[in-house]
Amino acid sequence: MSFVIKAMGKFWESNSKKDARLRATQTEPEGIERIYDIPYIDDGDKYHLLDVYYPENRDGNLPVIIDVHGGGWMANVKDFNRLYCLHLAKRGYTVFNMNYRLVPSVTVKEQLQDVACAIKWIGEHMAEYPCDTDKIMLTGDSAGGQLASYAAVMMKCEELRRVFETVDFDMKLSALALTSPVAYMNKCGVMSIYTRQMWGDYKNSEHGKYMDFDDIAHLAPLPPTYLVTSSGDSMGRKTTRRAAEKIKQTGSEYKLHDYPKYEGKHLPHVFAVLRPESKAGSEQIDEMLEFFRKHIG
Repeated sequence: MSFVIKAMGKFWESNSKKDARLRATQTEPEGIERIYDIPYIDDGDKYHLLDVYYPENRDGNLPVIIDVHGGGWMANVKDFNRLYCLHLAKRGYTVFNMNYRLVPSVTVKEQLQDVACAIKWIGEHMAEYPCDTDKIMLTGDSAGGQLASYAAVMMKCEELRRVFETVDFDMKLSALALTSPVAYMNKCGVMSIYTRQMWGDYKNSEHGKYMDFDDIAHLAPLPPTYLVTSSGDSMGRKTTRRAAEKIKQTGSEYKLHDYPKYEGKHLPHVFAVLRPESKAGSEQIDEMLEFFRKHIG
C-alpha cells in the first residue's frame, strides 16, 4: 500500500469519526418503515448489503430513489447516508441505500461492479416493496456521485459494462441527481496523485482509459440530471461545475445549483447529506425532488 493511500486512509478515518459525532446529535424522522441489511450479493460480506426505507402511512406504490454514499472511495457505509435517505423517504419515496466495498481492499472498477449488482438486485426485487417502477431516480454524493454518474452511463452502454466487467443492469431512470460528484480522477490537478491510485494498475488496464467523467459522458444518453455544489465545497465544486458543462455539451437536460453564501455562511461539501434537517439542507432536498417530479409527471 502506498504512502498516499495510507495517509488518505487516516484522513478518512478521522473524517468518519467527526461525522459520527455529528450523527449522534441529530434526530431521525419518525414514521418510516426500515428494512436493514438485505444482501444484494449473498456472500456474507457486510459491504454487499442494502437498506430500504418508505413511509409507514402511504397510499399505493411510491417513486423510487436509489442512493450511493460518498467517502472518498475509502470510507463510510450506508449508515452514513441513513439520515439523508430517511428524510427522502419522509417526503413520500421508497429509498434504497447501498453499501459497496472500499479501497484499498478493492479498486473503483470493483466498486462499480458492486453498484451494478445492487441496482440489478433492486430492479429484480422492487415488486416486494411499495415501488412505482416507472419513477426511479439514482443519486450519489461526492465519491458516490462519481459512482452514480458512471452507473447511469454504464447501464445504457454495453461496451462500458464489458470494460468494467459488470453485470447487465439496465434500468429506466427518470432522473439522476449528483451532489458534489468527484467524477474526475485522472486530470484533476494535484488531487490526481491520490485519486489515480483508486484505480489500481490503471496504466496497463483498459478501464484506465475511463477515469474522468468526460471519458464516458458521450457513450450513452444521460437522464435529466440535477447537480448541486456550494461556495464552501472545496472537494467538489470544480468537478461539479465541470461535469455540468460536459452534460451541457452532450445535449442532455440538466440543472446546476451552485450555492453562494447562504445566510452569510459558506455551505460545506455535501451539506444536505450531512445536515438534511437544516434549513439549507431541507431547501436543497426539496429543489432536487421538484426536479425529479418535473420528469415523472
